[in-house]
Parts: sequence; C-alpha cells; structure tokens
Amino acid sequence: MKPLARTLKMVLALTLVSNLAIGCSSNAGDAPAVEGQGAKKENVTLRVMLAKEASGDKFFDWMSENMKIYTELNPQVTFDVTANASGDQYMTVLTTEMAANNVPDIVQTWASERMRPFAESGRLLDLKETLESDAEWKQFLMEDPLKATTFDGGIYGIPATLDSEIVYYNKEVFDKYQLEEPQTYDEFVKVVTTLKDNGITPMTVANKSSWIGTIPFMMIAERIGGLEMYQNVVIDKTEPWTSEPLIEAGKVLQELVALGTFEKDVNSVLSSESEAKLIEGKAGMFATGTWMLPKFSEKMGDNLGYFNFPDIEGGKGSKDHFIMNPNVTLSVAKDSKHKEEAIDFMKFVFSQERQAELAKQGFFTATKVEVNKEEISAVAAELHEELAKSTGSMYPWDNPLGAYMGAELNNTTQTLYIGKDPMKAFTNLQKKQDNKK
Repeated sequence: MKPLARTLKMVLALTLVSNLAIGCSSNAGDAPAVEGQGAKKENVTLRVMLAKEASGDKFFDWMSENMKIYTELNPQVTFDVTANASGDQYMTVLTTEMAANNVPDIVQTWASERMRPFAESGRLLDLKETLESDAEWKQFLMEDPLKATTFDGGIYGIPATLDSEIVYYNKEVFDKYQLEEPQTYDEFVKVVTTLKDNGITPMTVANKSSWIGTIPFMMIAERIGGLEMYQNVVIDKTEPWTSEPLIEAGKVLQELVALGTFEKDVNSVLSSESEAKLIEGKAGMFATGTWMLPKFSEKMGDNLGYFNFPDIEGGKGSKDHFIMNPNVTLSVAKDSKHKEEAIDFMKFVFSQERQAELAKQGFFTATKVEVNKEEISAVAAELHEELAKSTGSMYPWDNPLGAYMGAELNNTTQTLYIGKDPMKAFTNLQKKQDNKK
C-alpha cells in the first residue's frame, strides 16, 4: 500500500467531522454491544503489549479501564500487560519481540510503513475476514484509516486514533506579553524574541526523543517546499534529500536556534520537562501532537491554545496544510493461541460506548462514534473544525519512511539543532537511503 499524500486531507478531514457526530446521525448505534461477543468460558489470559508515557498516559489509562471492565463482564478472561516506554524505545522493544516471534495476543503499534514489516513477516493476524463477517462492526469503523493498515489486501490492525501535529501555546503567557497567534513567519519571530527577552523559553522541544524535534522541521520544510516537495522526496523518492527546500528548512531551523527559540540543551530535554514548562508557563509554545490534547486540556483548561506553523513568505506551502495520520493502532498476533478471545476484546474496545469514552478524553477516534460537542473540550471541538477546513496534509515523515529511514531522518534533524551543516547532514541521509536500496 502506497501512503496517501495528496488525498489524505480529504480522508481525515471528512472523518474528523463525522467523528464529532454533532447534530447528525450515524450508524454508531448499530456498533457492537459493550458485552462480550461470545467468548469461550474456559479461563484465558491475554497478553497485551502497550506503550506508556512516563508522565501519565491517558490512552494507556483508557486501555487499562477497557481491560478492567471486560474482565468484569467476562470473568474467565484476564490480562497480562507489558507496558514499555513510548516512542523509539517502544518501537525497539516491539521490533525485537516481532523478530523473536514472541508477539503478545494484542499489541499496540502504528500504521503505514511502520506496520508493513510486521504484517509482511507474518507476525500479525489478517482481520479482513473477521471484519467482513461482521457487517455492523465494520460499518462502525472508518473505512479510510483502515487503508493505512492494509497490505496486499489484508487488514492487519485497527487504527484507534487519528492525530495531527500542531503548536500548543500557553494563552496566559501570550496575553501577558500581548502576543497573538502568528500568521506569518515574521510574526512568529516576533513572538520568539518577545518571549526570549522576558526570560521565557519561546518553544520547548523535547529532543531527547529525536522524532519530536523533527516536527518543527517538517512544518518549516512544507511551508518552504509545499506538499509537492513532500510527495517527491518522502513518498515517491524522485527528488533527493539534498533538495533546496530541505536545505533551506535546515537553515531556517538553525536561525531559530540562534535566536534562542529552544533550550540550549535542546537535545537532552525530556517530553515530561517540555510538558511541565508549557503547563507552568515557563515555555510559551510546544510543537507536538493531538495525543497530548487530553492531558493539556485537563491541566490547562481555557489556558490552552494552539496554531499550525505559519506561512513563510515566498514558500509553496501553507499554514492550512496539516501533519495528520492514523496513529495508534491495535493488532492481534497471527500465532495467538486465543484468537477468538482477542478478537472479542477488540470488538469491545472498538464499540460505541468505549469509543465514546476515548473521544470524551479528547482523542480523535477512527470510528463513527457519537459524542456530543458539550462532552469534549472546547479546544478539541475547535481543532476538529479547523482540520476539516484544511486544504492539504501529509503524514509525519518517519511513518511512510519506515522504521530504519524514519529513525535516520530523526537523527539527522537532531544534529541540525546542534549546528551540523544542513547540506552535509542531508547528503549523509541520502547516502543511507541509497545504500538501503
């Protein structure tokens, strides 16, 4: 399956609108019931492997609640949970377990090229037949996100969340210094310099995990080169990593470093530190994803704001272009000894009632769940509407690049923050891609 680049906006924008289900009907009422779907009565222990953020993880908490309720409804089924650190560390553990063919019954992974090796190596169960045999359940799942977990006609996972990468900001800090959401790069620089002059970290970047530092770079690169550049370099690979827009984006990022936009020790900052800085007003901005929305909404309330990175004069991109993708995904192991129970639990997790609870937390779900607007945060409702009006989008680049090249890209952008020449950095990245062929 080739990642959808230019059509992704239409896919995700439309599904996000129906996801809210405000003032409209859907088939969610026909979704699987909350009770177990006929699991066997003998005692069974399902092994589950999940990622977990160190500083609190609402998706993990939601999954834990799912398991607790499911066991109450089905006492013969218990769960043995392995929780690993999220991000690159989780991916390393997951890849090791896949290579050893020691895959838990239910495993959290990601979609697109990050899932492809696991599907093609025969480690994940093809759910296509299961979905086609249960029309009501299949109807409840959004069709387009499933394309990101479909390989050679098989469906190897169900996306649980749809995510976008944006810039969060602390409204109290902005108000204190009479700042507004920047619409242009020059306005963004003004915000940076004002915050810096007043002893506030303008934009915290938790670049201890290198993929986080790639978020601002991707935004800048798109504003300069546009979605066509993304399509040609990342998806089609018809242009090299040394293309002018990428080199220019590296230079712009380093200009921001020189302005004092980020922490001096940016490559040592943990996500938990960045989160605390934004919440406490020690940082004005934090570029991360909508998976953080539930936590920030809870901690910051009306003090939470967001914007997409602004336009850059002369660039081919737009602040109306978003980074979006089907993100957290749940799969069943092909060699699971308890496939029936694992699939039954999946139906429970992806039911109207449990999906509504996920949406109420502030997550964007990949199901046709019904949730009243009043039941989600104002920021989540506003962001749903803005994403629906977006004029284009792209996947986070490390997703379609796959595990190896995705990690190499993130390592490359990490070196930009400490001054490596962009041309040298991306020449080296191009060599790695060429050698991989």
